[in-house]
Amino acid sequence: MTDKSDKNVKVSAGRVEPRHSESTVTPLVDIYEQQDGTVIVLTEVPGAPAENIDIRVEKGVLTISAQAVVEEPGDAYSRTYVSFGEASYFRAFALSDEIDREKIEASCSDGLLTLRLPKAASAQTRKIEIKSE
Repeated sequence: MTDKSDKNVKVSAGRVEPRHSESTVTPLVDIYEQQDGTVIVLTEVPGAPAENIDIRVEKGVLTISAQAVVEEPGDAYSRTYVSFGEASYFRAFALSDEIDREKIEASCSDGLLTLRLPKAASAQTRKIEIKSE
C-alpha cells in the first residue's frame, strides 16, 4: 500500500554526500509552502557572505554550499577561548517536478539565505473552459 502523502512532497532532504572536507556543517533549514504553491526555503549560513554561497540545481537536486569567514578582532586582543571559525556549509534537496527550476530566486541577509521555489505552470491548477458547438 502506498502512502498518498508522498505525492504532496515538493522538496525533500536528499542523501547527497557533501563534496567538502570533514568540517562541513549541515545548516538548519525551514521549508514553508505558500498558498500559491511557492516553496520558501530558509537556510542558516552564519558568517557566509553572498559571494561565498553557491546554489545549484542539477538532475533534480538543489544543492546549497557556503563558506563562512570569521575575521579575527585584531592584534589588540589575545585569545582566551575560541569557538567561531571558518566553516563550510552543505545541504541538498530533491526537487519534485512541480518546482519551476528556471524561476528559483535567492536572497541573503544577516546569515539567513531565503530561496523562493515557484510552482511550475504545468503543476498549477487551471480551469478548463468548455466550448459550445
